[in-house]
Formats: sequence, C-alpha cells, structure tokens
Amino acid sequence: MLVDDSIALKYLSGENIDKISNHWVFQNIEKGKHLFEVPDDAKRDEVNKIMISIKKILSDFIPLNEDIYSALYPHWKSIIEDMNVLLLVGCPDPYDAMVREYGGKEYVIFDLIRFCDYSEQGFNIDMLVRQLITHETAHLCLHMKYPIPTSDDFLEQLKYITFDEGFAHLLSFKDNLQEFDFSTMIKEHYNQSFIKLQEAMKENDWQKQRILLNECNSGSYWDKFASISGKLFLVSNLEKIEEIYNGGIDNFIAYMGL
Repeated sequence: MLVDDSIALKYLSGENIDKISNHWVFQNIEKGKHLFEVPDDAKRDEVNKIMISIKKILSDFIPLNEDIYSALYPHWKSIIEDMNVLLLVGCPDPYDAMVREYGGKEYVIFDLIRFCDYSEQGFNIDMLVRQLITHETAHLCLHMKYPIPTSDDFLEQLKYITFDEGFAHLLSFKDNLQEFDFSTMIKEHYNQSFIKLQEAMKENDWQKQRILLNECNSGSYWDKFASISGKLFLVSNLEKIEEIYNGGIDNFIAYMGL
C-alpha cells in the first residue's frame, strides 16, 4: 500500500490550516462542494496514536471474511499493493472513510479525527480500522472488474451504488458472516430500504435524483437505502454470492426483483 500521511503530519506539526484545507480531497467529498472542518488542536496526541495503529494494520492487512473476500476478489493482494491511502484530518462527519478518484487514480481516504471520535465512544479502534479497510478495499477490487460509471445517467449510478456498496457493507459488517443470524435485521430493515430504492428508481426530476444519489449511501447507517438493500439481499443469498457477483450489475438488480 502507498500511504500518504502528509496532511496528517502538517496538522500534527501545527502548520497553517490553509495548507490543509486547500487539498483536493475537500473539493471531492461531495460533488460541487468544498467541505472542510477545522481539526481540533487538542486531539493531536490521540491522532498520532491512531495514525501509528492504522499504519500497522495496513501493513499486516487481512480482510474480514477472508474466504468470501478471496473468492470474489482472487487478486486482492496484488491490487492492494498499489493502493493509494491518504491519512488526513478535516473531513466533516460522517466522512470517516471513503474512496475518491483524482488524477486518474483511486484513493482510499481515512480521516483520523473521525477515528478519535469513535475511540471516545468506546469502539475497538483496531477492529473498526480493519472493518473500514475491508470495506474500502472491497470497493477498489470491485472497481477493477466493474468500473465506476462515467455517465450522469441516474439509474445507472443508482444501480451501481446498490451493487458496489452492497458487497462492501456485507463483507465489512463482521467476521464469519455465515455464523451470524441476520433474521431480525432483515425483518426490521430490508423491506423499508427496498421500497425506498424501488421508489427512487422511478424518480424523473433531476434535482430530486441528485438528492437521492447522496441519500442512498450517506447519513445514518440504516437510512442508506441502496447500501442496506444490497447488503441484506446478499445476506439472504450467501450461498450464491459468487454467482451473483460474477453475473454483474444488471443481473444483480434483476435478482433483487427491481
């Protein structure tokens, strides 16, 4: 992995905030917006500790659900060797981890202040980091086979997000997926997410479409209707997950009954 911690180091050394806020990442968190949150100087020591921990996990990375992950992405080890990782501060909540494209390359981005927030809430940071790295590297591996759409077609983008985020959310949810009972989760969340996705796919107003593309994979976890629909559909079809993945996006949407 190619790790760039230059923004985090500027923050840790107390450099002028303008040297951080002008970075390309903050122009690309949401399309057409500059999003930057001034990092808290009081968190420097904690940020430094978390950065050291993340670097170690990156160097020794093993994905959650390695058996399923390896079956879907057999070349994942070679893919992540060239993976670009940015460790920084300044992303507003809820942008803790994401993949963004810039200059023809994809970057996995981790905001260390957001990880400090999780630490204060009592989360196991090592496990959380492993979950997030599993999630983001799943995106990179999937994008190698199914590239991100370059058109502005609403339906194409919504279908792609459902497929892409469904796999990433599933694989990073917890280890040993086959041993977890998802029945209550499916009962409480699948239908409402599926219905919202179904309704979204019928939307013709371009302004509402832009809002839906943001809402379908952002905000509160269970409100991410595209991601949750994809994830819980896959949970119900773990025995066929390779077939579904290799069948591609349109077949995936058809399997879902959309």
